[in-house]
Amino acid sequence: MRRLVFAAALLAVATVGFHSFISASLAAAREAKAATFAERFAPAVELMAKQH
Repeated sequence: MRRLVFAAALLAVATVGFHSFISASLAAAREAKAATFAERFAPAVELMAKQH
């Protein structure tokens, strides 16, 4: 019986932790600004231009 209570408490804590992790990840994704093509690939384009 003690093992069952411990397992249920552990499952509850893990569920809360997982839920908060997912919520934080989604909030960060919503706040992040999507990079434009130029912002994302500018270093590679500059490097290619220097090689030619």
